[in-house]
Amino acid sequence: MYLRITQTPNSPRKSVKVVESVREGFKVKQKMILHIGIATDESEIEKLKQIGLEFIAEEQLRRAAASPQTDMLDIQTPKERLALIKNNLSAKKRGRKPLTKLENVTSEDKVSLADLVEEKRIIEGMHDIASHVYEKIGYNSLNFRKKDAALLRDLVVMRLANPTSKLKTREILDKQFLKSHHIDSIYRLMDKLTPQIGTMKEKTFFAAKKLMPESVDIIFFDCTTLYFESVDTDELRAFGYSKDHRFNTTQAVLALATNSDGLPIGYELFEGNKAEVRTLMVCLESWKKIFNIQSVCFVADRAMMSDDNLKALEKEQYHYIVAAKLRNLPENLVSEILSEKNYHTQMINDHFGWIGEFEYKERRLVVSFKTDRARRDFHQRDQVVSKLKKRIGEKGSTQKLISNQGVKKYTRSEASMTMLDHDKINHDAAWDGLHGVITNIRDERASVILSHYSRLWKIEESFRINKHTLSMRPIYHFKPARIKAHIAICFMAFSVLRHMEYHVKLTQKISLNVLLDELMHVQASYYRHIPTDRMYRMPGRFSHTASKIYRSFQLERNNHAQVIV
Repeated sequence: MYLRITQTPNSPRKSVKVVESVREGFKVKQKMILHIGIATDESEIEKLKQIGLEFIAEEQLRRAAASPQTDMLDIQTPKERLALIKNNLSAKKRGRKPLTKLENVTSEDKVSLADLVEEKRIIEGMHDIASHVYEKIGYNSLNFRKKDAALLRDLVVMRLANPTSKLKTREILDKQFLKSHHIDSIYRLMDKLTPQIGTMKEKTFFAAKKLMPESVDIIFFDCTTLYFESVDTDELRAFGYSKDHRFNTTQAVLALATNSDGLPIGYELFEGNKAEVRTLMVCLESWKKIFNIQSVCFVADRAMMSDDNLKALEKEQYHYIVAAKLRNLPENLVSEILSEKNYHTQMINDHFGWIGEFEYKERRLVVSFKTDRARRDFHQRDQVVSKLKKRIGEKGSTQKLISNQGVKKYTRSEASMTMLDHDKINHDAAWDGLHGVITNIRDERASVILSHYSRLWKIEESFRINKHTLSMRPIYHFKPARIKAHIAICFMAFSVLRHMEYHVKLTQKISLNVLLDELMHVQASYYRHIPTDRMYRMPGRFSHTASKIYRSFQLERNNHAQVIV
């Protein structure tokens, strides 16, 4: 919304209106919201403009209150909103900029290009956006001295820009970001960060809750493993089942929780031999003290399905949706699940499918069947069986067979011979396309329950971002306090990245990789004028995509050359 002043030809009277741009199809049209009044001189125009701006401020607040999305500006009163609108108007001058004439150029501005030498080329976009989000989350208010606070912010931003070792991070910060820090300062900061990890987790949780209060009612939970380039063991580093298939190195277990949009809720770090199924309740006890979690529904995969976990969640009066291990259920229930008569057609996430509901230990068991899932299951099994036939035929020597569970599912052995077991293959085929979840939610439709569970892929994506985009592992630190600080810095970077993604997606369709790449290419060159030793900043190319990213956060970049010193 903005003010428009119109004048009838050959008339001194001017009309002041509140106008809004509205998209209709591929065209943008201007729609009049309110006619303020008619003025005959400048003083009357200014009064009408003031009335119009007050109306715009109140209307913006009204729309923000009615919107399900939380306003990023945290402005609650019309007076504050009006002040912001006036500041924006004073910063933006409409019309063409006046041309600079040669006689108006001072001698200080007459710089010969032959006298300029490029000193540095600085990446500015990553700090502009990531630092803004970092402060919005509240990490800048952690209890650090000013210098340490700036260093922590730089380490978090560097985890997004170029995740590498702490020594290499210091070098890149100095060369590419014009941020100078000593390596010893980085390690001392990590030691100072460890006692404040709990406070950092609180700020992360409340940032997600403030942005989307209703989404914290559903928490997605999962675990992964992070390996070390080491075989030494201690209170964190231990040998265990590795999801990265690193059987020859120690590891730690990371439990992560996000909301349905992937915004992080919290995390916990466990010793490397901690069983996944035992992490949920430990995390719950810890988060309950910090976050004051009350009415919430936990969504997790089948690794979290244990009777102890489900009973503990029920005791705390939490809801849950956990993937069921269908093949391990009692035989009488399995026969019901495999019976077609127990299913009815229904839409599942805008796709056609079949749903059946059963009772298991006084809990609700929801089983779904999808044809695309059945085709995928068939294809995966067919690939394994085809490789077996090429290797041993219908019957062959056991020595030719690679011993793993994927192969044993479809074979049987007699003496020294291994052969395909068609009964096992047919039994496995009976489960094609079936997937089940166990829940204690009784007042939701089965399709809604399955829809909630289908969002679990978001936390799988979160692990990929942490492991690959942010290079959380391998971990080279060996002191437990430093290990915890390293994970905390990576988690803060992940939180900043997810909030960046969320805000940009409200207005633009930009992937995470494009977002980071565009910000890395928002650069400026620093030139030194040899005769005067004066430094000049010359901004580099600012792409249209980068401009859209800045607008998503209501930030403006200085795209003009300027004197630095």
